[in-house]
Amino acid sequence: MDNIIFRCDNNINGIFTAIYDAFVYKNQMQKENHEVYRDNISIEIGIGGNYTLFSKMIDIETDEVKVQKTILTIQKKLGFKIYETVFDALCHYSGNRATIVLGFLVRAFKVGQRIMEHMTDKYVMEVFELSRKVNKEADKIRGFIRFSDNGNYLLAHFEPKCDMIPVVMWHFVDRYPGENFVIYDDRRRYAVVHPRLKECFYINESEFKHLERSVPVKTDSFEQLWKVYFEHTDIRERFNPQCQRNLCPKWYRKNMVEFT
Repeated sequence: MDNIIFRCDNNINGIFTAIYDAFVYKNQMQKENHEVYRDNISIEIGIGGNYTLFSKMIDIETDEVKVQKTILTIQKKLGFKIYETVFDALCHYSGNRATIVLGFLVRAFKVGQRIMEHMTDKYVMEVFELSRKVNKEADKIRGFIRFSDNGNYLLAHFEPKCDMIPVVMWHFVDRYPGENFVIYDDRRRYAVVHPRLKECFYINESEFKHLERSVPVKTDSFEQLWKVYFEHTDIRERFNPQCQRNLCPKWYRKNMVEFT
């Protein structure tokens, strides 16, 4: 079997579509040629990437039907816990995350939920490592994200290393079910919108800017109150900037009102 590269959109649904097509292609080639699969299918995310001389490139269009089939198959055959691990791994910023997850799923569908015991396998180990790093950042984001009230909805900006919106948004949906809020990722330039007591949906950069322009600018009086509280509740004798940087790294502070 030749080396095959599936190129997909740089988002979760694009990757799930590529995984679906990769399995269809793999199974078809094995059936026709009676060959053993040797991890020669990879997934390239977004435009560009590394090209090899003897590889076949296949461009993939995101398909919601294929996305749902892939998700349901993983949940049914491997369980929800493994699905969550896969989903979290795909939210990492690694350019190889889709290929790593594909290799993991090829092995997981052979042995089922016992894949959790195969930590010496390269793909299994890497998937769990990506998932661990995503969850580590998610724990910080849940505590560091800051909302401001513009009178119409709560708005939060952040710039996480990993794609955090799909991971952390449900925490805030559970916490603020009766609030209109928007969380915008300045690094990836998209947002999730939560209308009060309704389903969330995603918007792109242009839609977010239109939303911002449609709402008059209003100062949040609680921001100044929070700054005053932050500045006057610390104990000067115990001020430790190095410890503070370890617990709250500088790249999170740009969108934290107490540091602006």
